[in-house]
Amino acid sequence: MAPGIMNKLNNCNNEREYAMTKKTITIFIVGLMTLLITACGYRPSVPLPRPEPDVLPVLPPIVSMATSGFTMAIGIDGTLWAEGINIGGALGDGSDMTRWFFDQVGTATNWTSVDTGFWHTVAIRTDGTLWAWGHNRMGTLGDGTTINRYIPVQIGTGTDWAMAGAGFGRTVAIKTDGTLWEWGGHHEGNPESGSTVPVQTGRDNDWVYVAASEMHRFAIKVNGSLWAWGSNIDGQLGDSTTTSRSSPIRIGNDYDWVRVTTDSFHSMGLRSDGSLWAWGSNSSGQLGDGTRESRLSPVRVGMYTDWTSIAVGLGYSLAIREDGSLWVWGSMAPLVFGGLAERDVTTPTQIHPYYQWVDVVAGRLRAFAITQDGRIRRLGYPFPE
Repeated sequence: MAPGIMNKLNNCNNEREYAMTKKTITIFIVGLMTLLITACGYRPSVPLPRPEPDVLPVLPPIVSMATSGFTMAIGIDGTLWAEGINIGGALGDGSDMTRWFFDQVGTATNWTSVDTGFWHTVAIRTDGTLWAWGHNRMGTLGDGTTINRYIPVQIGTGTDWAMAGAGFGRTVAIKTDGTLWEWGGHHEGNPESGSTVPVQTGRDNDWVYVAASEMHRFAIKVNGSLWAWGSNIDGQLGDSTTTSRSSPIRIGNDYDWVRVTTDSFHSMGLRSDGSLWAWGSNSSGQLGDGTRESRLSPVRVGMYTDWTSIAVGLGYSLAIREDGSLWVWGSMAPLVFGGLAERDVTTPTQIHPYYQWVDVVAGRLRAFAITQDGRIRRLGYPFPE
């Protein structure tokens, strides 16, 4: 094994040992505080750690998921599952305890979509209600407070939410009437103050898709036009400039965008003809155009026209084609490339060809893919069997 990979594996082991030590100390401190507070006749105001079960829960086939520093997944039966770092209650399981296995969140069986931000989650149920939980210092959840929530709380009373995206300190969503809404702390020098409840953005009512990253957002209209706003220091908005935008601005003149995904510094979009496009920072070849030259507007990734699922992380990109093959490019080789050499790859390279993949999601330093039978596989080195 290459020394670079071994060093990174050792670092991962050290990080896990540190996390386990921190977890033990946290459990001890919380337990001690609980004994002291209970003795005084008060109930603790912080969530108590939940014990790990003797037998780990068995996940149903997974139909959709989202990941950042933690992961949320929805089963075919409408159940919600979570794993990962649990800062501020991001997992929604009633605790602040990090979990290295998937555990069910509550008992509801009507979840339909979910997205993860930096340390918060937003989700929609089949009845059109909107729910959020996790870190809330900037009003990110939209419940009118800045209080962290450790279990899902309903946002307002509306039953007309269609799609939501979570970023850093900010959330964006679309209602069934096509209106666009945002809430949370303001960024990018926007003179308008943030809001702890959903506030409509503009007056247009023809929005059909939204996506959020840490400091910027994307939306697509019913006519297929692409719009973006927020931080743009690396050209990640794709408007041919590095000027940040406080409100949605049109990206190019095309009318065939169907999906877009973004990380802090680069973005990737899918068009209705199955072609793949990318823009923003390209220092590790994460745009997939064969160069390491950053792009201020969308550039074509290869010549295939059968891409179906796309995801981006910190310095890397992933995508799936119609034949179920999984492709990756950019940096983070030990994380997502599996057995490939430890090097940046500037064009799409197939990995793990023995599986039929249907969807892929990525966070800054972690990525997951779903197989045809609904099983989750974390992509990394070594690849989990």
